[in-house]
Amino acid sequence: MSALVAAPGKKTTARPDRTATPPALRPLATPGARMARLPFLIVLIAAFGLGMAGLLLLNTTLQNQEFEARRLNSQASQLTYVQDDLESQLQTVSSPGSLAQKAYAQGMRPNVHPAFLVLPDGTVKGDAETTKGTEMRYLAPGTGEQLTAERAAAEAADKAEEAAKAAAAATAAPTPAPSTAPSTPQPTTTSR
Repeated sequence: MSALVAAPGKKTTARPDRTATPPALRPLATPGARMARLPFLIVLIAAFGLGMAGLLLLNTTLQNQEFEARRLNSQASQLTYVQDDLESQLQTVSSPGSLAQKAYAQGMRPNVHPAFLVLPDGTVKGDAETTKGTEMRYLAPGTGEQLTAERAAAEAADKAEEAAKAAAAATAAPTPAPSTAPSTPQPTTTSR
């Protein structure tokens, strides 16, 4: 409720004061010229159109950049796989077993009589002897597949050699001599 509410029981009526003079009327200023609606609408539509065109251009640019980023990420992934593959190949080629195979293929053989050079004073310990390559025949390096293939080839060659010897022995075995006994003619039968 409002605090201006009159107390109950008292009724007051407001009477206009007739003795006061009414305020003098004065003319209002003329309103300014209003902008026409058509140019305002054209400006509004142009601003809206430019805003939409700007948003479309921004969206297209961001989408193109996203496609480029995906392509570059894919390319980076592929290059990572290639790098890993090349590092694996490098480790395989530079492994001691691979180096031993290459050295053996080039005619290098392990020396069973090595000599050592002591670097601080330059002395040589041990007697260096040349190697013939026949000292350690069992140290022919190779991969498991190569060694298995070589063993299979050697076994096949051994079997072929044994078969050839058996065939030679069979041809060299004495054949029974023809008998010198006279042969008797066998009767023949004819049918009519």
